[in-house]
Amino acid sequence: MFAALELLARANHGVFTKRQAVAAGVPGHRLSRLARTGVIARLSQGVYAVSQVPAQLVAPWVVTRAHRVVLSYWSAAAWWGVDLPAALAAVHVTAPRSRGCRSDAISGVRLHRADLGGTEVQLVRGVMVTTPLRTCLDIARHAPLEEAVAIVDAFLRARLITHDEFDGAARQAIGPGRARLQTVAALVDADSGSVLESLVRVLLWRNGMCAPTSQHFLAHPPSRWKGFLDFAWPELKVALECDGYEWHAAREPFQKDRRRWSALNRMSWRLGVVTWFDVTQDPAYVVALVADLLGRPVPRPIRHTNVAWGAAVA
Repeated sequence: MFAALELLARANHGVFTKRQAVAAGVPGHRLSRLARTGVIARLSQGVYAVSQVPAQLVAPWVVTRAHRVVLSYWSAAAWWGVDLPAALAAVHVTAPRSRGCRSDAISGVRLHRADLGGTEVQLVRGVMVTTPLRTCLDIARHAPLEEAVAIVDAFLRARLITHDEFDGAARQAIGPGRARLQTVAALVDADSGSVLESLVRVLLWRNGMCAPTSQHFLAHPPSRWKGFLDFAWPELKVALECDGYEWHAAREPFQKDRRRWSALNRMSWRLGVVTWFDVTQDPAYVVALVADLLGRPVPRPIRHTNVAWGAAVA
């Protein structure tokens, strides 16, 4: 029984509701008994956490309820379940501008100020959180460009927002960060398949590379191979693949990639492959590789971004 509750909690960012527990076969009176003995914690009416669940998963519940704030920015993105370039270093929340400052200081919590409207917040698994659109707008205004594009791409990939919604909001935005918002809107791509692809797209744009086609469909009838290329310049028969280590943990994806590369060679395409390490630690290599594939001079060496990407992989 406890194992079922623990699985529920881990699948729901550290918490579960009474309705979910009952559906999993745990009666309501048993929940009350477990809460009294300390096996689970009652966070609010009908909402529980398992005591063995890591504290950082439950922190948003405690912070938002105790301090009457809204989960926002990177923490909101994580709560919505989208891919992030790196692990969270703090819980991000937003409070009204009228709230005091010193009394709100909490260790491990990054407090933002904004007067959010009723259409900009939503109750998700018992936590008040900024809507997907508001979350994207906040991150696009304040995050480094690479990170902002990657996170908005992730929201698009999860179909939590549409490109038209984000682009329209960016065009209507006013105040600080408006230009950054519109740049992010111009660079995001609903066809992006991973965080790594998003980072590559921004890297190529920063270095003046012609805009590639994302997820380009290609087929090789003689070998019966068909698939999508991460980036392609079809008129030049050039392709660039973003190779994530986790993707190759299974044999089938590994085999498919080798068939893909062989098919491209048989069709006289030029192929480059880049990894997470290449893009985040040696971007000059990626730029030189693509320039060579396109038959163009290598742009000036670029400055490495100061973004701490952590150990994430695509």
